[in-house]
Amino acid sequence: MFATDITTAGTSTSKTYSLQSIENRKAIRSDSTAPLGEPRLLTISHQPVTRSFGSADRHLIRFDETISGVSPAVDVVVSVQLVIEVPRETATAAQVTDVKDRLVSFLNTATYLTKILNSEP
Repeated sequence: MFATDITTAGTSTSKTYSLQSIENRKAIRSDSTAPLGEPRLLTISHQPVTRSFGSADRHLIRFDETISGVSPAVDVVVSVQLVIEVPRETATAAQVTDVKDRLVSFLNTATYLTKILNSEP
């Protein structure tokens, strides 16, 4: 199990997410330094799934950040999610790590993220 607190580094600052709830293979953590009404959440959940090849495990890591709009009635949520789905019987940790490293490399290339945000194929 993860520690109660998880600290992540961003471009400008790091954030620490403290455990708020855990139920049915899903943990929700929040950043206590977030302004009231603008929560920052980290959700980690796990789900078994059935595929044509057999069983797999789906793991979700999700960051949500509420940003207050121009008027008090309009808030928006920025959400970044990563789903890792791994066949139970055949995938090795090394294979999953290699795919993860390629994704991180892709996301760390500024022009690629800009193209994604511009809806380029």
